[in-house]
Amino acid sequence: MAISFLKPLERFIRILLIGSGSPFKGQIISSISDAIQLPHTPRILIIRPDKLGDMLITLPTIKAIRDAYPKAHIDILAGKVNLPLRSQLLHYVDDCLLYDKTLRSIFGLYRTLPKRQYDIAIDPMDNPSTTSGFLIRMSKAKHMVGIQKSNAHVYTHCVVPKDRKQTHIVERTAQVLLAFGINPEEISLSIPYHLDDALIEPSKHALLSAGVNLSKPLIMINYAGGFQYRSFTVESLIPWIRSIQQVVESKDIQLMICAEKKHEDEMRSIQEATSIMIAPFVHSFADFAGILAAASMVLSPDTSVVHLLSAFQTPCLAFFVEDTTGTAYWTPYDSPHECIISGGPTINDVSQEMVMKSFLTLFSSTRFFPIDEQYQRLQG
Repeated sequence: MAISFLKPLERFIRILLIGSGSPFKGQIISSISDAIQLPHTPRILIIRPDKLGDMLITLPTIKAIRDAYPKAHIDILAGKVNLPLRSQLLHYVDDCLLYDKTLRSIFGLYRTLPKRQYDIAIDPMDNPSTTSGFLIRMSKAKHMVGIQKSNAHVYTHCVVPKDRKQTHIVERTAQVLLAFGINPEEISLSIPYHLDDALIEPSKHALLSAGVNLSKPLIMINYAGGFQYRSFTVESLIPWIRSIQQVVESKDIQLMICAEKKHEDEMRSIQEATSIMIAPFVHSFADFAGILAAASMVLSPDTSVVHLLSAFQTPCLAFFVEDTTGTAYWTPYDSPHECIISGGPTINDVSQEMVMKSFLTLFSSTRFFPIDEQYQRLQG
């Protein structure tokens, strides 16, 4: 069934399952004293069918729930876009369910979710979502928890939200932990990501084949974000790559650019103009993470990469387009970084002077490790 049917279908199910515009009539959770009383081995559903970056910033919350309830049965409802994180999720959950925006998927979940008899289902999104709303109602969990927002009527319990303008998205998402009796301010919310030899060894071989010296440090430039306005152009990138090359060559640090296979033509054009190395094109997000882990410092306009670097504690120069909503930027969480915010509609409106100023600031405070040592450090 084509995805174009999704929105009308969502509207139909919203009317059928959750109504429209109803007021919230449930209970407010503002602290752990308002926590829901759950059995010792609760059945828990976490709903996160959105982007890959959204799942990454939710990993600390998922891990905290597993740590607090080691004998719980935990399922997560993911989407096609973030299901590549399945191997990471399975460190903390028992099963990954798929919502793939088809009629078959929706009606399959409609039959399956209630049979699992969840004690609690949570929606960690802090902005309204029709999709998450009807999925949480579809679960028919005993308790349905979300962050208080305009569609709060779909929940039985609402957690008081953090200030969207001042609070990082990782901490805003973690507010749902109050429902479990967990104070998010008293635990680590660092983003977890597991690397092992089965991933690192092939990554090393791929880098060697691309001309990288594993005994020297590496800086990586990530070419593209999830949207066109958050992707560099060849013309904007070449001048400041040349400036960065002048800095790193004197320090015997390697420079490499990475992107998806679809950007290969742009990569070749940049390489022809600058002689920069091109990272191996890989087939999965896990493989990409393995390549990215080699870098001691990364420049990126993509928030999923930014959050992954937070997990690695890798210094990051992150690029953003100005957010006129006043919502806090999705910056690297609790890890070294500098941010550049474009005053124009795309990240290519950033000046070369601004890039180099921020780059040199981060560069001067970064410890650079040979790639072999960098991998050892991350395996810890």
